[in-house]
Amino acid sequence: MTPARAPRIPRIVWIPVALIAAGAILVLATRPLGGGQPDPSFYAVRSPAPGIQVGEVAPGSANAPEDPSLVLTDLDGNPVSLADYDGQPLWIIFWRADCEPCLEEDPAVEAAYAAHQADGLAVLGIDAEDSVEVAAEYLARQPVGYPVAVDPGTAWRVTYGIWGEPTHYFLTPDGVIQVRYFGPLTTDEIERDLDRIL
Repeated sequence: MTPARAPRIPRIVWIPVALIAAGAILVLATRPLGGGQPDPSFYAVRSPAPGIQVGEVAPGSANAPEDPSLVLTDLDGNPVSLADYDGQPLWIIFWRADCEPCLEEDPAVEAAYAAHQADGLAVLGIDAEDSVEVAAEYLARQPVGYPVAVDPGTAWRVTYGIWGEPTHYFLTPDGVIQVRYFGPLTTDEIERDLDRIL
């Protein structure tokens, strides 16, 4: 008696399963390391790029030479450098003007900044995508209490591995990155991460 052959799995079943498995492998292989991982994206996700890892010294900070490729411009056109924040705990927030999660988390960011300014905390917002004009127009409608600069090229996005906004970096006063977090933060998460640098 010929043994019964196992039933064939229809293409309509195995093709989607294979595509999902391939997508999952791609995500795991390309995601940046360190910090929290983003929620399934309701903010833009771009191609991952090599970035600075948690525990490394940030370029332009107290323990590293200024990197000439990392140029920022404030909304008045003046240069901004991480060296300007030497000796201060620094929270860098990468965002862009049309980022809804950035807008949603901003009240928690503002409250934390106000609560910890007396502790020496500095916050620097970096618009990772827009021109000075677009950033200034947005901030005229939605002002923030901390300084904002724009990245006129892609150097900061590539160096810091920014592939979606908001992305948060928390640096100690000597420029060591203690926390890197992808996606919006809650008040409790902000306080948890600030405890690492204050």
